[in-house]
Amino acid sequence: MSAAEKAKKAWGALKGVVIAFAIVFIIIGGLWLYSGVWPPLVVVESASMQHSDTRSYIGVIDTGDLVILKKETSFSSVRTYLDSYNDGHSTYGALGDVVVYRPFGSYDRTPIIHRALCEVVYNSSGGGFDVPALSSLPDQMWDVKGGPGVWYDIHGTLVLYGIGHNGVEVRINFTIMLSNFANTHVAPHGGLITLGDNNRGIIDQSSIASVCWQPVMEGWLNGVARGELPWFGIIKLYASGQASQVPIPQNSKTNLLISLGLIIGIPIVIDAVSLILESKGISVGAWFRKKLGLPPKKSQAPEPKQEAEKVEKKAPAKDGSMEESKERGKSGTSAQKPKGKSGSKGKGSR
Repeated sequence: MSAAEKAKKAWGALKGVVIAFAIVFIIIGGLWLYSGVWPPLVVVESASMQHSDTRSYIGVIDTGDLVILKKETSFSSVRTYLDSYNDGHSTYGALGDVVVYRPFGSYDRTPIIHRALCEVVYNSSGGGFDVPALSSLPDQMWDVKGGPGVWYDIHGTLVLYGIGHNGVEVRINFTIMLSNFANTHVAPHGGLITLGDNNRGIIDQSSIASVCWQPVMEGWLNGVARGELPWFGIIKLYASGQASQVPIPQNSKTNLLISLGLIIGIPIVIDAVSLILESKGISVGAWFRKKLGLPPKKSQAPEPKQEAEKVEKKAPAKDGSMEESKERGKSGTSAQKPKGKSGSKGKGSR
Protein backbone atom coordinates (compact mmCIF):
# COMPACT_ATOMS: atom_id res chain seq x y z
CA MET A 1 0.00 0.00 0.00
CA SER A 2 1.42 3.36 -1.03
CA ALA A 3 1.80 6.32 1.33
CA ALA A 4 -1.01 8.17 -0.45
CA GLU A 5 -3.38 5.22 0.00
CA LYS A 6 -2.45 4.93 3.67
CA ALA A 7 -3.10 8.65 4.19
CA LYS A 8 -6.45 8.37 2.40
CA LYS A 9 -7.45 5.41 4.56
CA ALA A 10 -6.43 7.23 7.77
CA TRP A 11 -8.44 10.32 6.73
CA GLY A 12 -11.45 8.14 6.05
CA ALA A 13 -11.25 6.81 9.61
CA LEU A 14 -10.83 10.27 11.16
CA LYS A 15 -13.25 12.13 8.90
CA GLY A 16 -16.34 11.35 10.97
CA VAL A 17 -14.63 12.38 14.23
CA VAL A 18 -13.39 15.65 12.73
CA ILE A 19 -16.84 16.48 11.34
CA ALA A 20 -18.48 15.70 14.71
CA PHE A 21 -16.07 17.99 16.59
CA ALA A 22 -16.57 20.71 13.98
CA ILE A 23 -20.35 20.55 14.39
CA VAL A 24 -20.08 20.72 18.20
CA PHE A 25 -17.68 23.67 17.92
CA ILE A 26 -20.02 25.53 15.56
CA ILE A 27 -23.05 24.95 17.81
CA ILE A 28 -21.28 26.01 21.02
CA GLY A 29 -19.66 28.97 19.28
CA GLY A 30 -23.03 30.09 17.91
CA LEU A 31 -24.62 29.81 21.36
CA TRP A 32 -21.80 31.84 22.88
CA LEU A 33 -22.14 34.58 20.26
CA TYR A 34 -25.89 34.72 20.86
CA SER A 35 -25.65 34.54 24.64
CA GLY A 36 -22.82 36.97 25.25
CA VAL A 37 -21.79 35.07 28.41
CA TRP A 38 -19.74 31.98 29.15
CA PRO A 39 -20.98 29.36 29.63
CA PRO A 40 -24.06 30.09 27.50
CA LEU A 41 -25.98 27.23 29.12
CA VAL A 42 -26.83 26.76 32.79
CA VAL A 43 -28.00 23.54 34.44
CA VAL A 44 -31.12 23.75 36.62
CA GLU A 45 -30.18 22.13 39.94
CA SER A 46 -33.43 22.42 41.88
CA ALA A 47 -37.18 21.96 41.53
CA SER A 48 -38.05 25.58 42.39
CA MET A 49 -39.24 26.39 38.85
CA GLN A 50 -41.15 23.19 38.12
CA HIS A 51 -44.91 23.21 37.59
CA SER A 52 -45.27 19.75 39.10
CA ASP A 53 -43.52 17.85 41.88
CA THR A 54 -43.47 14.60 39.93
CA ARG A 55 -43.43 15.38 36.18
CA SER A 56 -41.45 17.59 33.82
CA TYR A 57 -42.82 19.45 30.81
CA ILE A 58 -41.23 20.87 27.67
CA GLY A 59 -41.50 24.66 27.86
CA VAL A 60 -41.19 24.69 31.66
CA ILE A 61 -37.91 24.90 33.59
CA ASP A 62 -37.46 21.55 35.33
CA THR A 63 -34.64 19.97 37.30
CA GLY A 64 -31.94 18.79 34.93
CA ASP A 65 -32.84 21.10 32.04
CA LEU A 66 -30.19 23.13 30.23
CA VAL A 67 -31.29 26.77 29.95
CA ILE A 68 -29.89 29.14 27.32
CA LEU A 69 -28.85 32.42 28.87
CA LYS A 70 -28.96 35.82 27.15
CA LYS A 71 -26.78 38.49 28.71
CA GLU A 72 -28.75 41.45 30.07
CA THR A 73 -27.42 44.04 32.47
CA SER A 74 -30.35 46.45 32.53
CA PHE A 75 -33.87 46.16 33.89
CA SER A 76 -35.10 47.85 30.72
CA SER A 77 -34.64 44.50 28.93
CA VAL A 78 -36.50 42.52 31.60
CA ARG A 79 -40.27 42.07 31.58
CA THR A 80 -41.60 41.31 35.05
CA TYR A 81 -44.74 39.31 35.87
CA LEU A 82 -46.72 42.42 36.85
CA ASP A 83 -45.49 44.37 33.80
CA SER A 84 -46.70 41.56 31.54
CA TYR A 85 -50.16 41.21 33.07
CA ASN A 86 -51.90 43.46 30.55
CA ASP A 87 -50.20 42.31 27.33
CA GLY A 88 -49.77 38.63 28.22
CA HIS A 89 -45.99 38.36 27.64
CA SER A 90 -45.03 34.94 29.00
CA THR A 91 -42.03 32.61 29.16
CA TYR A 92 -41.73 29.08 30.51
CA GLY A 93 -45.41 28.69 31.28
CA ALA A 94 -46.15 31.94 33.15
CA LEU A 95 -46.14 35.72 32.71
CA GLY A 96 -42.89 37.65 32.64
CA ASP A 97 -39.21 36.81 32.13
CA VAL A 98 -37.04 34.38 34.06
CA VAL A 99 -33.72 35.87 35.19
CA VAL A 100 -30.45 34.40 36.42
CA TYR A 101 -28.77 36.43 39.16
CA ARG A 102 -26.03 36.20 41.78
CA PRO A 103 -27.42 36.62 45.33
CA PHE A 104 -26.02 39.84 46.81
CA GLY A 105 -23.80 40.10 43.71
CA SER A 106 -21.49 37.39 45.06
CA TYR A 107 -19.52 35.21 42.62
CA ASP A 108 -18.99 32.66 45.41
CA ARG A 109 -22.68 31.74 45.57
CA THR A 110 -24.62 29.56 43.16
CA PRO A 111 -26.63 31.72 40.71
CA ILE A 112 -30.41 31.62 41.10
CA ILE A 113 -32.78 31.16 38.16
CA HIS A 114 -36.22 32.52 39.13
CA ARG A 115 -39.01 34.60 37.65
CA ALA A 116 -38.93 38.38 37.90
CA LEU A 117 -42.13 39.21 39.81
CA CYS A 118 -41.91 43.01 39.92
CA GLU A 119 -39.51 45.91 40.21
CA VAL A 120 -39.52 48.02 43.36
CA VAL A 121 -38.01 51.49 43.67
CA TYR A 122 -36.77 52.91 46.96
CA ASN A 123 -38.57 56.15 47.78
CA SER A 124 -35.83 58.21 49.40
CA SER A 125 -38.18 61.03 50.34
CA GLY A 126 -40.76 58.87 52.08
CA GLY A 127 -38.55 56.00 53.23
CA GLY A 128 -40.75 53.31 51.67
CA PHE A 129 -40.92 51.48 48.32
CA ASP A 130 -42.74 52.33 45.12
CA VAL A 131 -44.15 49.57 42.89
CA PRO A 132 -45.04 51.40 39.65
CA ALA A 133 -46.53 48.31 37.93
CA LEU A 134 -49.41 48.33 40.46
CA SER A 135 -50.83 51.49 38.91
CA SER A 136 -52.01 49.58 35.83
CA LEU A 137 -53.35 46.48 37.61
CA PRO A 138 -56.96 45.83 38.68
CA ASP A 139 -57.60 46.84 42.29
CA GLN A 140 -58.79 43.35 43.21
CA MET A 141 -55.39 41.93 42.29
CA TRP A 142 -53.46 43.63 45.08
CA ASP A 143 -53.73 45.18 48.51
CA VAL A 144 -51.47 46.83 51.08
CA LYS A 145 -51.61 45.66 54.70
CA GLY A 146 -50.49 48.11 57.39
CA GLY A 147 -50.73 51.22 55.26
CA PRO A 148 -52.72 53.16 52.68
CA GLY A 149 -53.70 51.23 49.56
CA VAL A 150 -51.48 53.12 47.15
CA TRP A 151 -48.67 51.88 44.91
CA TYR A 152 -46.07 54.36 46.13
CA ASP A 153 -44.09 54.77 49.37
CA ILE A 154 -45.24 51.43 50.79
CA HIS A 155 -43.99 50.64 54.31
CA GLY A 156 -46.29 47.73 55.09
CA THR A 157 -46.93 44.40 53.34
CA LEU A 158 -47.92 44.26 49.69
CA VAL A 159 -50.25 41.33 48.97
CA LEU A 160 -50.68 40.06 45.41
CA TYR A 161 -53.48 37.64 44.48
CA GLY A 162 -53.69 34.94 41.80
CA ILE A 163 -49.99 34.93 40.93
CA GLY A 164 -48.26 32.35 38.75
CA HIS A 165 -49.41 29.22 36.96
CA ASN A 166 -51.05 28.00 40.18
CA GLY A 167 -52.66 31.31 41.24
CA VAL A 168 -50.98 31.66 44.63
CA GLU A 169 -50.98 34.57 47.04
CA VAL A 170 -47.68 36.45 47.32
CA ARG A 171 -46.67 38.71 50.20
CA ILE A 172 -43.86 41.27 50.02
CA ASN A 173 -43.14 42.46 53.56
CA PHE A 174 -41.45 45.83 53.12
CA THR A 175 -41.48 46.40 56.89
CA ILE A 176 -39.07 43.51 57.48
CA MET A 177 -37.01 44.44 54.42
CA LEU A 178 -36.49 48.00 55.68
CA SER A 179 -35.62 46.64 59.12
CA ASN A 180 -32.99 44.32 57.59
CA PHE A 181 -31.42 47.25 55.75
CA ALA A 182 -31.23 49.19 59.00
CA ASN A 183 -29.84 46.27 61.03
CA THR A 184 -27.13 45.42 58.49
CA HIS A 185 -26.17 49.07 57.91
CA VAL A 186 -26.79 48.68 54.18
CA ALA A 187 -28.26 51.62 52.31
CA PRO A 188 -31.80 50.77 51.14
CA HIS A 189 -32.10 50.23 47.40
CA GLY A 190 -34.62 49.03 44.87
CA GLY A 191 -34.42 46.18 42.38
CA LEU A 192 -36.27 43.07 41.30
CA ILE A 193 -38.43 40.92 43.51
CA THR A 194 -38.00 37.32 42.33
CA LEU A 195 -40.01 34.16 42.83
CA GLY A 196 -39.62 30.48 42.00
CA ASP A 197 -42.71 29.16 40.17
CA ASN A 198 -42.84 26.14 42.50
CA ASN A 199 -42.15 28.00 45.77
CA ARG A 200 -45.81 28.48 46.77
CA GLY A 201 -45.66 32.26 46.75
CA ILE A 202 -42.56 32.60 48.97
CA ILE A 203 -40.36 35.22 47.31
CA ASP A 204 -36.55 35.09 47.38
CA GLN A 205 -36.53 38.33 49.40
CA SER A 206 -38.54 36.72 52.20
CA SER A 207 -36.85 35.93 55.52
CA ILE A 208 -38.37 32.44 55.20
CA ALA A 209 -36.61 31.69 51.90
CA SER A 210 -33.16 32.91 53.00
CA VAL A 211 -32.08 33.24 49.36
CA CYS A 212 -31.47 36.96 48.90
CA TRP A 213 -33.37 39.30 51.23
CA GLN A 214 -32.37 42.37 49.23
CA PRO A 215 -34.04 43.32 45.93
CA VAL A 216 -31.90 42.12 43.00
CA MET A 217 -29.83 44.99 41.63
CA GLU A 218 -28.96 45.42 37.94
CA GLY A 219 -25.28 44.63 38.56
CA TRP A 220 -26.22 41.24 40.02
CA LEU A 221 -27.86 40.02 36.83
CA ASN A 222 -26.18 37.29 34.78
CA GLY A 223 -28.87 37.39 32.14
CA VAL A 224 -32.34 36.35 31.06
CA ALA A 225 -33.40 32.80 30.18
CA ARG A 226 -34.21 32.60 26.45
CA GLY A 227 -34.45 28.90 25.63
CA GLU A 228 -33.97 25.41 26.97
CA LEU A 229 -32.56 22.00 26.11
CA PRO A 230 -34.67 19.68 28.24
CA TRP A 231 -33.24 16.72 30.22
CA PHE A 232 -29.59 16.87 29.07
CA GLY A 233 -28.43 18.68 32.22
CA ILE A 234 -29.18 15.46 34.11
CA ILE A 235 -25.88 14.10 32.75
CA LYS A 236 -24.01 16.85 34.61
CA LEU A 237 -25.99 16.22 37.79
CA TYR A 238 -25.03 12.52 37.75
CA ALA A 239 -21.41 13.33 36.87
CA SER A 240 -21.11 15.75 39.80
CA GLY A 241 -22.90 13.46 42.26
CA GLN A 242 -25.84 15.86 42.71
CA ALA A 243 -28.47 13.60 41.16
CA SER A 244 -29.17 11.88 44.47
CA GLN A 245 -29.65 15.23 46.23
CA VAL A 246 -32.22 16.80 43.91
CA PRO A 247 -35.67 15.52 42.85
CA ILE A 248 -35.32 14.69 39.14
CA PRO A 249 -38.69 13.80 37.57
CA GLN A 250 -38.78 10.19 36.37
CA ASN A 251 -40.11 11.10 32.93
CA SER A 252 -37.09 13.41 32.48
CA LYS A 253 -34.77 10.44 33.02
CA THR A 254 -36.79 8.32 30.60
CA ASN A 255 -36.82 11.05 27.94
CA LEU A 256 -33.07 11.52 28.29
CA LEU A 257 -32.42 7.80 27.74
CA ILE A 258 -34.69 7.78 24.67
CA SER A 259 -32.96 10.87 23.27
CA LEU A 260 -29.48 9.40 23.79
CA GLY A 261 -30.64 6.14 22.21
CA LEU A 262 -31.87 7.98 19.13
CA ILE A 263 -28.72 10.09 18.85
CA ILE A 264 -26.48 7.02 19.06
CA GLY A 265 -28.76 4.57 17.25
CA ILE A 266 -29.82 6.55 14.18
CA PRO A 267 -26.28 6.87 12.70
CA ILE A 268 -25.68 3.14 13.31
CA VAL A 269 -28.93 2.24 11.51
CA ILE A 270 -28.06 4.56 8.61
CA ASP A 271 -24.62 2.96 8.24
CA ALA A 272 -26.10 -0.54 8.37
CA VAL A 273 -28.73 0.26 5.74
CA SER A 274 -26.08 1.88 3.53
CA LEU A 275 -23.90 -1.23 3.68
CA ILE A 276 -26.84 -3.48 2.82
CA LEU A 277 -27.90 -1.34 -0.13
CA GLU A 278 -24.37 -0.99 -1.44
CA SER A 279 -23.86 -4.75 -1.21
CA LYS A 280 -26.84 -5.06 -3.56
CA GLY A 281 -25.36 -2.53 -5.96
CA ILE A 282 -27.71 0.28 -4.95
CA SER A 283 -26.19 3.74 -4.53
CA VAL A 284 -27.61 5.30 -1.36
CA GLY A 285 -27.11 8.83 -2.65
CA ALA A 286 -28.82 8.07 -5.96
CA TRP A 287 -31.68 6.32 -4.12
CA PHE A 288 -32.31 9.33 -1.85
CA ARG A 289 -32.14 11.76 -4.76
CA LYS A 290 -34.67 9.66 -6.63
CA LYS A 291 -37.03 9.51 -3.62
CA LEU A 292 -36.74 13.26 -3.12
CA GLY A 293 -37.38 13.92 -6.80
CA LEU A 294 -33.99 15.53 -7.33
CA PRO A 295 -32.12 15.29 -10.64
CA PRO A 296 -29.18 12.88 -10.74
CA LYS A 297 -25.68 14.21 -10.33
CA LYS A 298 -23.71 15.12 -13.46
CA SER A 299 -21.59 12.02 -13.09
CA GLN A 300 -24.78 9.97 -13.04
CA ALA A 301 -26.50 11.77 -15.93
CA PRO A 302 -27.26 9.49 -18.88
CA GLU A 303 -26.72 12.17 -21.60
CA PRO A 304 -22.94 11.82 -21.94
CA LYS A 305 -23.29 8.05 -22.30
CA GLN A 306 -25.84 8.46 -25.07
CA GLU A 307 -23.55 10.87 -26.91
CA ALA A 308 -20.68 8.44 -26.54
CA GLU A 309 -22.82 5.69 -27.94
CA LYS A 310 -23.76 7.89 -30.92
CA VAL A 311 -20.10 8.61 -31.57
CA GLU A 312 -19.27 4.92 -31.35
CA LYS A 313 -22.08 4.08 -33.79
CA LYS A 314 -21.02 6.75 -36.24
CA ALA A 315 -17.37 5.70 -36.26
CA PRO A 316 -17.89 2.24 -37.86
CA ALA A 317 -20.26 3.80 -40.39
CA LYS A 318 -17.53 6.15 -41.58
CA ASP A 319 -15.00 3.33 -41.78
CA GLY A 320 -17.50 1.18 -43.63
CA SER A 321 -18.22 3.88 -46.21
CA MET A 322 -14.52 4.44 -46.77
CA GLU A 323 -13.89 0.74 -47.24
CA GLU A 324 -16.85 0.47 -49.54
CA SER A 325 -15.64 3.39 -51.66
CA LYS A 326 -12.19 1.89 -51.84
CA GLU A 327 -13.59 -1.44 -52.90
CA ARG A 328 -15.84 0.27 -55.39
CA GLY A 329 -12.89 2.17 -56.75
CA LYS A 330 -10.85 -0.99 -57.08
CA SER A 331 -13.66 -2.91 -58.67
CA GLY A 332 -14.35 -0.02 -61.07
CA THR A 333 -10.72 0.13 -62.17
CA SER A 334 -10.47 -3.59 -62.63
CA ALA A 335 -13.72 -3.56 -64.57
CA GLN A 336 -12.53 -0.84 -66.89
CA LYS A 337 -9.24 -2.50 -67.76
CA PRO A 338 -10.74 -5.65 -69.23
CA LYS A 339 -13.15 -3.43 -71.10
CA GLY A 340 -10.32 -1.51 -72.65
CA LYS A 341 -8.37 -4.67 -73.46
CA SER A 342 -11.30 -6.34 -75.00
CA GLY A 343 -11.81 -3.25 -77.12
CA SER A 344 -8.23 -3.29 -78.37
CA LYS A 345 -8.38 -6.97 -78.98
CA GLY A 346 -11.49 -6.49 -81.03
CA LYS A 347 -9.74 -3.89 -83.17
CA GLY A 348 -6.74 -6.12 -83.62
CA SER A 349 -8.77 -9.04 -84.81
CA ARG A 350 -10.57 -6.88 -87.27
